[in-house]
Amino acid sequence: MTFETQFKYQNNKYSSLLHRSDLNEHTLIFDIEGALLRSSSVFPYFMLVAFEAGGLLRAIVLLLSYPFVCLVGDEMGVKIMIMISFFGIKTESFRVGRAVLPKFLLEDVGSEIFEEVIHRGGKKVGLSKLPRVMVESFLREYLEIDFVVGRELKVFHGYFMGLVEERKNVHDALELVHEGKGSCSDMIGISGCHKGLDHEDFFSRCKEVYMVPEADKKSWQKLATEKYPKPLIFHDGRLAFRPTPPATLAILMWLPCAFILSWLRIITAISLPFPISTPLLTLSGLRLTSTRPNNTTQPNKPNTPNKPKGHLYVCNHRTLLDPLYISFVLRTEHLVAVTYSLSRMSEILAPIKTVRLTRDPQ
Repeated sequence: MTFETQFKYQNNKYSSLLHRSDLNEHTLIFDIEGALLRSSSVFPYFMLVAFEAGGLLRAIVLLLSYPFVCLVGDEMGVKIMIMISFFGIKTESFRVGRAVLPKFLLEDVGSEIFEEVIHRGGKKVGLSKLPRVMVESFLREYLEIDFVVGRELKVFHGYFMGLVEERKNVHDALELVHEGKGSCSDMIGISGCHKGLDHEDFFSRCKEVYMVPEADKKSWQKLATEKYPKPLIFHDGRLAFRPTPPATLAILMWLPCAFILSWLRIITAISLPFPISTPLLTLSGLRLTSTRPNNTTQPNKPNTPNKPKGHLYVCNHRTLLDPLYISFVLRTEHLVAVTYSLSRMSEILAPIKTVRLTRDPQ
């Protein structure tokens, strides 16, 4: 780090940017983990990749490696998590960066820094120590960030190798950033207080660099969903909460009990009629709250004349969870669930009829 850049870091705090009215005339270069997200820990995002794209075994390996990751330092720790999470994953089928991670990343965005500073910038450039495939969709599609710089992963015959490509020439990247936008004197950097070396090659070319202290990040509020530049509509993840190390450990410890309980519930739901299975499922801890508008008509029974042909229920889960809940609420098995990317075992065990949806347009 040069003396000039070190001077920049020591004498500028990001709070002074809140009152500037000329941010739309500058290119804002910001550190995603250090200056946009409230939490600086990247473990939950790698756990989402390991679990959603790699499976349960890969998630267990990543959790077991976490103490070692903490000991080897930030740079080597990220490379270890990249290797565990991405090795052997097919590039064509990798959808976690677009369908799963945006929800959790958006929930971690600081409202103060995004609304008052970054969102008002002329051209916005996000720098991340995460692989670009993990953050690009979140930044471009939901936060309207113009340019994303992240780690590039090596690919062999369509599969991720779990290795990081050498960083491209910084001058070439800056040329892309500044295409049609002016000189480097227009650039303002925003970094975390301990992230100076992560993207020093970019920040050293900024006219000003502002720091975001960890104490300030702890006081940030979560960006409200109605203030997202673009609404989050589609989420395809199986985890309902942020998989921090303690939360992931709790999930894995609960799995044996959950496996037994799930089979008891499946057997009860399949083998017994609704009037009997519903109370038993309630005793097992299953809770379901349903509401129905006053003008909603009851689903027509089979062979009922002079009635509409049926009803269409739109569900937001890829699994059979929502269709099964609907069948319990309506107390009928005369439902057909259209499924997508569902396992054959789930279709066999389902107490309602299922129809598999394919990508074949014919």
